[in-house]
Amino acid sequence: MPLTMPPLVLRNGTRIEDVLEAALEFIASDGSYQHYDLARVEQDNELTEADIRVANAIIARMSPRVRAGIYARASAINGALERIPTSVSLVDDESVIPWLALAELFRVMDGIPEVRLPRQTKVLHKKRPALIPILDSVVEGYLRSVYSVRRTGDDAGYAVELIRAYKRELDANHAALSLLRAELLNRGIDLTECRLLDLFLWAYSGVYTPLYQRAAQLSVDSPVPARVKTPSHAIPHASSSPDIDVKIFRDDDAGYLAWLEAHPNGFVLNVARSPRPNYLILHAASCRTIRGRPPRGGPWTGPYVKVCSSDVLQIAAWTGREVGASPTRCGICSGRERSSGTRERR
Repeated sequence: MPLTMPPLVLRNGTRIEDVLEAALEFIASDGSYQHYDLARVEQDNELTEADIRVANAIIARMSPRVRAGIYARASAINGALERIPTSVSLVDDESVIPWLALAELFRVMDGIPEVRLPRQTKVLHKKRPALIPILDSVVEGYLRSVYSVRRTGDDAGYAVELIRAYKRELDANHAALSLLRAELLNRGIDLTECRLLDLFLWAYSGVYTPLYQRAAQLSVDSPVPARVKTPSHAIPHASSSPDIDVKIFRDDDAGYLAWLEAHPNGFVLNVARSPRPNYLILHAASCRTIRGRPPRGGPWTGPYVKVCSSDVLQIAAWTGREVGASPTRCGICSGRERSSGTRERR
């Protein structure tokens, strides 16, 4: 008798009818399963240099210097891991989950140069795969949009609030995820409910289109697999082609201003010349703060460069790959007037 599973219904309205087929497609096509999920990391209380390196298998892009920065905190990280039992899962009752210990774990990683939430969770997920989700820019953006999670207080508190929101999404789809986990185990594939939800949010929620899906879509008429029903509001500007590029303007004001004129509905990310996670401002191309005559007589594309695309998701993917963080919308062009009313840094 064929296995029957309930559909997975995400809060943004996306409905995935055949969760088993979708999961198997991801496992076979994405590459992160073979290189990251299958990589052996002991779920103990000792973070090793080898454990940290595994995160690069899921596009953490950490240089030896960055990895060394994490390993320098290993003693404090290990102490925090000791307070989080390996048996605890995000599917457990809310009261069982050691939220304070989780906050402390993220707190001891605060301040490591170039290690923000995406890199932190790509390392920590392998130590506690049933409890800690991978909060890259795509998943973080999804949670912020559907659960209105806001960055208040310290980074550790923000991480915990995101995980609480993630648990709400997991709890709403617990039946489908648990049955899927059991069926995959029967096939020799061991992925926790926590990790399974991540792959659905990342690959099938409409927030981001993985490269393997884009290639497949070139030969079909529909932009989304038939088993996935995504409401139009879930995809603000979805990419169906791998040929949509991100254009970066450095020391090229003429080229940048010409691009703005040619792409009035495009998007511009303002970043420092050496991009950093705490300054990633996303504008509409029509925003008055990033066009026309530059303030103070300086260039538009000097100390601050412009990352441009007609597809906002391409920019979000770029920031995730290159900086390990998600962009912040400009308060002026998104309609939220800032109290200061000052023109943005170039």
